Amino acid sequence: MKTFRKLVKYLLPFGAVKIMQNRRRLRELGRDVRPGDLWRSEWMLHLAEVTGMDLFPPGQWKSLQWVVDVGANVGQWSSALLDLAAPAKLIMIEPGPVAFAELQKKFGSRAGIELHNVAVGKENGVTTLRMTRDSTGASVLPPREEMRDLIGRNWTVETEVECPLRTLDNLLADLPEISLLKIDVQGYEKETLEGATRTLAKTKFLLIELNYMPQYEGGSWFGEIHELLTRTYGFILVDATKPLRLNGRASMSDGLYVNATFVPDFGQRDFV
Repeated sequence: MKTFRKLVKYLLPFGAVKIMQNRRRLRELGRDVRPGDLWRSEWMLHLAEVTGMDLFPPGQWKSLQWVVDVGANVGQWSSALLDLAAPAKLIMIEPGPVAFAELQKKFGSRAGIELHNVAVGKENGVTTLRMTRDSTGASVLPPREEMRDLIGRNWTVETEVECPLRTLDNLLADLPEISLLKIDVQGYEKETLEGATRTLAKTKFLLIELNYMPQYEGGSWFGEIHELLTRTYGFILVDATKPLRLNGRASMSDGLYVNATFVPDFGQRDFV
């Protein structure tokens, strides 16, 4: 059988072989590829990589029924997710008024999607959102001067807007479970997690931005987030994306955590 596969590989054009490899990889991750989508298989794998979905244990994509996107911006991550999986419900949370208007245009009329124009933190109230030139850098926290020097003018705060502040426990109280919780809140991860005790208890997988260098004044960094998730909330780090490098240093990556209590047998052990 192995000899036959090698023979086929040598006989077929490179493109056909690549499509077969992509299809096999997507099937391993839990995404069936219809014949009409074979030409998109490489793009779908690219989406899996940029969203962190390729970090999941094999076969888990089909179980993503209740998904929450915290820090949705204009829906880049959620759009990619919907091209790969079919959750029954997708909740997007975005505090920026301009970005949220884009979300409403793109997703406001789609069934199974819920939008919230709020910031998230450890308490309910009101907060100030600092809007940077590049909207993906907007945060409750001010960017550090050193990061503005590294990233450039796009990290400059241009305006400040007042917005509602809610805890995830408050926003997501009615969900029976959360298959995947994605958090990208630009340095405000610790406060977000502190307001999500009940939410995390019913979350299977958590995809969160991990910062290896402080990007915002008072912002979270990898060590404290990892300790909080593993020691306080009982999560296990499954995998992480390749770090983004700034000035020769690892700056950030996305980490995939699994709730060891809620999903005790998520995969085989590598050692005992």
